[in-house]
Amino acid sequence: MNRRYLICFLGITLVAGGLQAEEQKGIVAEFRAVEEAIRNQDQDPKILKETLEANIIRAMKGSISRRFFETKGKYLADLKIENLAYEKFENTNTFYVKYKSFIVRFDFLRDPERFIQEPVYEKFLIMDDKFDQDHEKPASP
Repeated sequence: MNRRYLICFLGITLVAGGLQAEEQKGIVAEFRAVEEAIRNQDQDPKILKETLEANIIRAMKGSISRRFFETKGKYLADLKIENLAYEKFENTNTFYVKYKSFIVRFDFLRDPERFIQEPVYEKFLIMDDKFDQDHEKPASP
């Protein structure tokens, strides 16, 4: 029985070996040229702002949902770009976002104005001293 598997494996390997792609020179240079053209492409400032704000809203939704799973609805109901403030930290992909009594640091791998993405790091802080009293969990049935 093991011989059958060995024979099948060798047969597949030999067939697949004959179907390999051929190496071709110049693909690396072509890739870099296309990447550079995309990077240097002028983009509409309105689209850049919309992409950034969509990334920030998505990041806040995820962060709140993870921390307040049972009561997330009351925090997410008012979550709109108009109800929060954000600031970019110097020449980085780090943004500080303030919403209700929360302030969050989000670090993005790439520029969140140009790429749709989730943050690679977040630090979630609650600014309200009375948070536990004001935001009690609903009673369990």
